[in-house]
Amino acid sequence: MTRLLVSVRDAQEAKDALAAGAHLIDVKEPLRGALGAAEPPVWRAVQSVLGRACPTSVALGELLDDPESRDMTAVRGYHFAKLGLAGCGRRPDWPDRWRAALARLPAGTAPVAVAYVDHDSACAPDPQEVIRVGCQLGCRALLLDTFDKSAGTLFAQLPPPVVKRVMDQARNHQLLVVIGGSLDGESLSSCLALQPDYLAVRGAVCRGGRQASLDPQLVRDWVERLADASRDQCYQSNRRLA
Repeated sequence: MTRLLVSVRDAQEAKDALAAGAHLIDVKEPLRGALGAAEPPVWRAVQSVLGRACPTSVALGELLDDPESRDMTAVRGYHFAKLGLAGCGRRPDWPDRWRAALARLPAGTAPVAVAYVDHDSACAPDPQEVIRVGCQLGCRALLLDTFDKSAGTLFAQLPPPVVKRVMDQARNHQLLVVIGGSLDGESLSSCLALQPDYLAVRGAVCRGGRQASLDPQLVRDWVERLADASRDQCYQSNRRLA
């Protein structure tokens, strides 16, 4: 079953997302970009509110945005952490810099490999290279995302068959697969056909775009859509076996 990851910007949104049925709650500050890092006090507040109620992840910004300044002790208790690789396409030392940044994560927080499908405009490594290096560095999951949130959905940048090839590569390495990238209701069917482990949303569950406040009813709507899709898949599977 594909589950729902919801990105929140503070403890109240985290409480609302949890009550609405989100399966994984991610903390980021949308005013700061695709993987904008919230302040460490926000990380701690969200972790305090959620406890062990559901899996959690935290966005740490872009690798080249001075990761040494981040208080990694505030990430303790999060299941996953992710750094973007924008700008790294012009830096031959990016794997070493990524390794050094991930070494500062607390024990128990697994790194996520983030591949931007618009990697050319983000000047980031291509997804295949991100997966290869990420596996060497112990990443447990792959997030396919868009860097430029004004350029349309994930599928406007990369057609579903190509997305599937990237997902297959990740799964060959036993990575969880998360699809994000300005997803909306129209892209839902394409996402579900690929059967990722999680769909990641922010703008789709806010009234007025990703920088507005989270709307719990929209979260419930997405949770229900995923549940309906899962029931349909089980029904079709049972029919084939009958």
